[in-house]
Amino acid sequence: MKGSRAATPGAASGTVGSEEHSVQIEDIRRVGVAGGGTMGFGIAVNFALAGYPTVVYDLTYEVLERTLANVRAALELFVEEGLVTRQQADEAGARITTTTDLERLAAHSDFITEATVERLADKQEVFGGLGRLFGALGRLCAPGCIVVSNTSRLQLSDIAVHFEHKDRTGLTHYFVPPHIVPGVEVAKGPGTSDQTYEIMCRLMRRTARIPIPIRRELPGYLINRLTAALSREALRLWAEGVATAEDIELGVKSTIGFRMPFHGPFGHYDFSGTWRWPDDPAADRRPLPEPSEEVRAKIQARMAEHRPWFHDPDRIAEAAAVRDREFVRRRKALYGIPRYGPPAARNDP
Repeated sequence: MKGSRAATPGAASGTVGSEEHSVQIEDIRRVGVAGGGTMGFGIAVNFALAGYPTVVYDLTYEVLERTLANVRAALELFVEEGLVTRQQADEAGARITTTTDLERLAAHSDFITEATVERLADKQEVFGGLGRLFGALGRLCAPGCIVVSNTSRLQLSDIAVHFEHKDRTGLTHYFVPPHIVPGVEVAKGPGTSDQTYEIMCRLMRRTARIPIPIRRELPGYLINRLTAALSREALRLWAEGVATAEDIELGVKSTIGFRMPFHGPFGHYDFSGTWRWPDDPAADRRPLPEPSEEVRAKIQARMAEHRPWFHDPDRIAEAAAVRDREFVRRRKALYGIPRYGPPAARNDP
């Protein structure tokens, strides 16, 4: 891992959607990540382990030093848990460089993931800046560069409003921790070309991710909408005094959480035998009444405290490290060892 200002720029072949050139998966040789925080460092680890030289951009080198520290810790965990070899980890670390210059990021990359803070203005600034760079840099910028956003709730049509080449944009939504959780939502924006979308999905597989296709753009996309529904009901049950936060957590983890690695809500419908039940439109399918004002106020007051439910806020990093190790072991048990390696040395999934 190097704190240098990115690799020597150069143009890759092809332009997505162009009659004269067509970008193929093999044309994606170097990648960039805009944002080196909670999501960005893990996304960089994924690409570097798959053999891609990766440059991470952020505003200051102080931030990027933390990025590299997180990269080192992630790779060390993978070695300790047998997910990768020491050689793989060392080679991946050497592929990651950093920069505070957005022009260098654009010039370096054939595929860029925007992973800045979840604020529309910040994401628009990155996309707008990259859009201007594509027009200004000419030969220095890869002409077919694809730019995707890692947003959990915002819409690509809003984020990329100032980005001219909308056929080369898309969404890849990773989940914390992004270097461990295998699933990634992959969605089109209004102008995303079919070819761009195909490359996005294939890149996810090459980086040992599981692409989850999203058929249309909507706020929150898929998984966060499902998670939000569970979170809303959990907060309501807590505020109404039905159960403590600890007991709600216990109930979810020991029942539906236990089942989830095997099936989701539709699989549960199959195995539970619900489909055999006699038709009764009124049974258990009526909309829940809105929570009372007292319940709403209790939830809002608790959220306004901005403190964790169970952990010391000064020791969250320690708790996250324990969680990550358990997640790695769970990933190995459920999915086996990820197939990392240089793209040229692997059959495309």
